[in-house]
Amino acid sequence: MKGDAMRFAWEQFAAGEKIPGSVRGPIAASWRRCRRRGLDPHQRPSVERLVGEELEEHCRQTQPIARIGQPFMEKIGRYTVPNSLVFLADAEGYIVMIEGETGSFAVHTPYFQVGTYWGEEAQGTNAVALVMREQQSFQVEGAEHYYKIHHSLACGAAPIFSPEGEFLAVLGVATPLPAAHPHTLGMVVAAAAAVENQLGLERASDQLYSVVQSISDGLIAIDNNGLITHMNGVAGSIFGLLPEDCIGRPVEEIFRDSFALLRVIKTGREGFNDRELAVDINGRRVRVTVTSRPICSQQGKTFGVVLTCREMKSVQRLVNRMVGAQARFTFADLIGEDPEFTETISIARRVARTDSTVLIVGESGTGKEMFAQAIHNASPRRNGPFVAINCAALPRDLVESELFGYEEGAFTGAKRGGRPGKFELASGGTLFLDEIGDIPLETQVSLLRVLQERQVTRIGGHTAIPVEIRVIAATNRDIARLVEEGHFRLDLYYRLNVINLTIPPLRERGEDVLLLARYFLQRFAEQLGLREITMDPEVEELFLQYQWPGNVRELQNVIEQAVHLLEDDILLPEHLPEEFLTASSGEGEVSLPARASSLAKLEQAAVLEALRSARGNISQAARWLGVGRTTLYRKIRLYRINLEELRKSVP
Repeated sequence: MKGDAMRFAWEQFAAGEKIPGSVRGPIAASWRRCRRRGLDPHQRPSVERLVGEELEEHCRQTQPIARIGQPFMEKIGRYTVPNSLVFLADAEGYIVMIEGETGSFAVHTPYFQVGTYWGEEAQGTNAVALVMREQQSFQVEGAEHYYKIHHSLACGAAPIFSPEGEFLAVLGVATPLPAAHPHTLGMVVAAAAAVENQLGLERASDQLYSVVQSISDGLIAIDNNGLITHMNGVAGSIFGLLPEDCIGRPVEEIFRDSFALLRVIKTGREGFNDRELAVDINGRRVRVTVTSRPICSQQGKTFGVVLTCREMKSVQRLVNRMVGAQARFTFADLIGEDPEFTETISIARRVARTDSTVLIVGESGTGKEMFAQAIHNASPRRNGPFVAINCAALPRDLVESELFGYEEGAFTGAKRGGRPGKFELASGGTLFLDEIGDIPLETQVSLLRVLQERQVTRIGGHTAIPVEIRVIAATNRDIARLVEEGHFRLDLYYRLNVINLTIPPLRERGEDVLLLARYFLQRFAEQLGLREITMDPEVEELFLQYQWPGNVRELQNVIEQAVHLLEDDILLPEHLPEEFLTASSGEGEVSLPARASSLAKLEQAAVLEALRSARGNISQAARWLGVGRTTLYRKIRLYRINLEELRKSVP
């Protein structure tokens, strides 16, 4: 709408008449919300501003965005009309940075200060509030603002999101209305996108470093000059080196005693897989398997070589750990009376009679493999093998050979005669793919083909081998989210998620905690030749209050540690591990009144108690309440809690 028509529409609304249909939908909806809040459009809105520690905390939270955004804000300021202000507001609507002279805005000067709150409940309809609510860019001009005092402004604003899609901040430009330019919003949107791109690049760089440090293989990168450019902690541990002492130094200086390794580095720029070597370093010999890959640009230019290595003894331990092919657990071993848990068992019993693929979802320690073994032992395949493979525990280069096997000569280091993969070993029985969410993306295509065709071709082979198996997969990750993020194939997800079993965490199973505790006490008592062990009521209360982040596995560990400290047949609090008592001591719990006149009063009491217990620390109080910092700040404003006075009142 043009200016005059918009002013007329606003005057009609301010006089209590119906909003004309020509007013933009989000603007009209915002006007109505402001009216319901009792805001008078003719009055001057109050200025809500953060000061002191609160302001410092908000600025600290947005510091990475402000650091990246400042150059873009300066550039916008140079290209917009004179007297414009470029500002950055955080996700809660508080201005945290301003570029430009606020004095040129006359009556609006108090509103454009660092710390000022521009939420709808404070400043009525405005661009910042609409971006916060709709999470898309907005241009609000003149009489589109709810408060008449803001009718001399034009403001364009755009949201800034994290690489994961989380709403982080608002970038905006405020301009005196007569000088407003229609292209200003486009500049703001482009600048916000540039900030998001830079955030993504920084996140990718951090993630790359984390990935290099967290992979299970040792990694060493060497440039064309023979200098070590990267070495992760695993490689340092394998060779007894400090990575920070090796980076930037010649590889021949570090591995001067190991002619075999230096030779494969010089001759292995074409790449090789799993070559077994004996590396002499610092007076000791380390047997490793080494894989080499050239570091190339998209144009094919080689910049160096990257080596991944693993100690042979760790490879052997991995193989030995995964050789077992028998399922020990049955449904009788699944202990619990919680309705959700027993319903999951009931579904699993029915599923066991079929050959359908099952996806078991649950936190670490909830017993996913026990369910898989129980399903196998109740199925027509009970007399066949139960082969388990942990997809997260395998080195990336070994996944396909472990799953599909390989033929002799398929790659350097392949055993004579080849080796069958887990699919072949499980034929006639059940293959359990644990931690399926961690399987490499490039392997998922081959896995999908085998699941569809029920035949496997070994690496280096040409003959398809039929495999007659039932597949059960398990994960503690959100596979649907991995699909959205592009880390897991949608077609493979559908192939695996035929039957879905979700195991509830222990903290949601009520008194199953005590049932399991008594079971473990009996089992450990029998193993140690002790009499029947009972639990003190205080121990039972501690077990019921504790959150059990490690689930059943953690409970078993706590019981096992405690049993070894018993002097008689009663389990007392002093027998429990110190870290468990500290975690379950109740510190940080919020005490609520026994009665409250309303839900709002109960919520207000909880917020106050949490803030007092945390001595005004917003992060700690939010963590105790189980809410986000943004939500807690909103509750503080809603209940008009004075944080400064509260902090002073806490001894």
